[in-house]
Amino acid sequence: MKIFLFVLGAGLATVSLLLPPSPTMGFYQAEAGDHTLHLTGSVSAGLGRALYPDVPQLYAERGDTAWSGDVRLLADAFKADTLRAGVNILQFYHSTPPFSRGGEVFDVRDVERSGLFFLSEHQGAHTQAGLVLDAFRLACGGGRNELVVGRQPVSLSVTFYFSPNDFFAPFAPQTFYRVYKPGVDALRFERRLSNLSQLTVIGVLGYERDPQADSGWSRSPDWDRTSVLGRYVLDAGGFEWGALGGVVRDSPVAGASLQGELFHWLGIRAEGHYLDSRQEDRAGGLMVNIGLEHQFSGNLTIRLEQMYNEGGYSSAAQAQADLLAGTGRSGYLGRQYTALNIGYEFTPLLRAEILHLRNWTDGSRATSLYGVYSLSDEAELALTVTIPAGDAAGGRTPPAEFGVQPVWCALVYRHYF
Repeated sequence: MKIFLFVLGAGLATVSLLLPPSPTMGFYQAEAGDHTLHLTGSVSAGLGRALYPDVPQLYAERGDTAWSGDVRLLADAFKADTLRAGVNILQFYHSTPPFSRGGEVFDVRDVERSGLFFLSEHQGAHTQAGLVLDAFRLACGGGRNELVVGRQPVSLSVTFYFSPNDFFAPFAPQTFYRVYKPGVDALRFERRLSNLSQLTVIGVLGYERDPQADSGWSRSPDWDRTSVLGRYVLDAGGFEWGALGGVVRDSPVAGASLQGELFHWLGIRAEGHYLDSRQEDRAGGLMVNIGLEHQFSGNLTIRLEQMYNEGGYSSAAQAQADLLAGTGRSGYLGRQYTALNIGYEFTPLLRAEILHLRNWTDGSRATSLYGVYSLSDEAELALTVTIPAGDAAGGRTPPAEFGVQPVWCALVYRHYF
């Protein structure tokens, strides 16, 4: 019966993707002299269904229905080219557990940032609602220098699915919708050294987990978890070369990246770092990701990424030993991962992707289908279906990473204004 409902939901969602488009309105803008104000926003509503594997220690039920409703208001103000301010306010209303298994909605409680700007409006057994400042930043400077202070998205990554150099609120590999990256409390300084080179220095505040707080994080910074990173970027030989170094949550790190196109045909993206971990629950070592991509004629795009994670488990026996010793790790569990993505634009209104992920340590894998239909210039309907595979058995052998994930189907409507 559950499988029938799952298939029925997927079928109805597919039919919904073929609905005819309709027009909608745009955003608000005001100008007065050298002052400019942009007000934009978005509304989204989603419904999803999960079918869990038979793992009683992880799931009390065999299925679950989740839904979400989000309203965002974004304000951007400019004064000539020297002063800019931005605010991103999120009002969310989600089911419990949150609607995040398909990667469509980022659970704001997963982001390490101050709980001072989080207002819990409702917390029940099956629902939760809240208001959060997802980003608020002030940028000043012009020409070669810029200083940005406040809650802001921070990413030093150049790859798509596995992003070793994205240390702060990274997206999961199966997250297709990445319009709004959560902000963290940071200070960023950028200096354009020349037309082909740039230096960036970033400081990010860290916080301790607080189960009693509505946001899940303390209000005051934990200075031992503060991060300071510097990055130098240079364009040379048709590629962008980057080098970074610093401290991430008390752990020294050094890394590099490159991105560009070879022979105007093959896109190459690569990044990685070496982390000397000082945290018991986080593995250190070398993490490298290399990606190749090409866009064929006819709107067909193929991307392939391969990641090596020295800190991951090389076997299930090693994972079991750490589990019994109480030293289990967070983050990527395997040592070798592969991601293959094929995207195709059927019409200017309909595009689809298929993403296959594989953990070579335990043999588990997950295949995700994603389709987006544009109802208008400002509205779209998105369907996500994820089918994992792998040994989900418990006992003394740890279950496979993707094997314990649920079969998932979600439909999301988004409107931008």
